[in-house]
Amino acid sequence: MSDPKSLSRKKKLGAVSFLNTKPLIYGIERNLFPHNFELIKAIPSSLAVQLNAGNLDVALIPSIAYAKNSPSLKIVPECGIIAHGPVNSIRLYFNKDLKSIRTVALDISSMTSVVLTKIILAEKYEIKPEFIAANPDIKKMLASADAALVIGDTALFKTRSTDVNYIDLAEEWLDMTGLPFVFAVWAGRSGAITLDDTQAIISSKNLGLDNIDAVCRAAAEEYNADFNLVRSYLTENVQFNLGEEEVAGMKQYFELAYYHGALEYLPGLNFYPLESTAEEPPRLN
Repeated sequence: MSDPKSLSRKKKLGAVSFLNTKPLIYGIERNLFPHNFELIKAIPSSLAVQLNAGNLDVALIPSIAYAKNSPSLKIVPECGIIAHGPVNSIRLYFNKDLKSIRTVALDISSMTSVVLTKIILAEKYEIKPEFIAANPDIKKMLASADAALVIGDTALFKTRSTDVNYIDLAEEWLDMTGLPFVFAVWAGRSGAITLDDTQAIISSKNLGLDNIDAVCRAAAEEYNADFNLVRSYLTENVQFNLGEEEVAGMKQYFELAYYHGALEYLPGLNFYPLESTAEEPPRLN
């Protein structure tokens, strides 16, 4: 049962502080409809830590973070940060032939992309290099390693003009599996949010997608970026609807992560309900 005290306070909603979260939080961030959330922004790995510590009720966390804590978490249906091909914001840059790579500098702000890098290099390129944590500065990273994983807004805005070779990890995943890749999901503890809260998160995403040009204009201004680049990224490179095919891609990722030692067990996929159940009663207004 939901804690009755939780119905009278604002729920803490943790969101990724990247461009690709903008459509998901559009409705909630701008208070376009009644909701019961306080929005808190941070990097993906920090959100997962805060969620596990009980400092957040629900958060947009890396899919691998959900997998590592799946017994105590549930996923909000219909929402995620997903790629069905090149994503342009998760790139592995390299100095030499991929199969000759011995060291990889990792931007560790996204655990999901780190594990994805290891899977693709092992499965597709049959290499298992040494991985080194590093700050996301591509020049410094490639000065100390053969390859560099750069993610998020750094990859999208700051490294586009570089002439260093790279592979797009979402594109590599699609080529390898034929499935989309789920980078992040909304997740929270069982009973932490109500049915109304779940619906509010989904409504926020739907409003963002229905008003995508407004989302892109605001984001382009915030990031001092070209509107067409922002719109292309948020409408072509990234998707936000979590359906059956996307869930299949997530399951495949978890299986490979388990096989390669990144997970201690195969996680189940547990979702918050979309209709009233005994476990998750609707809030009475």
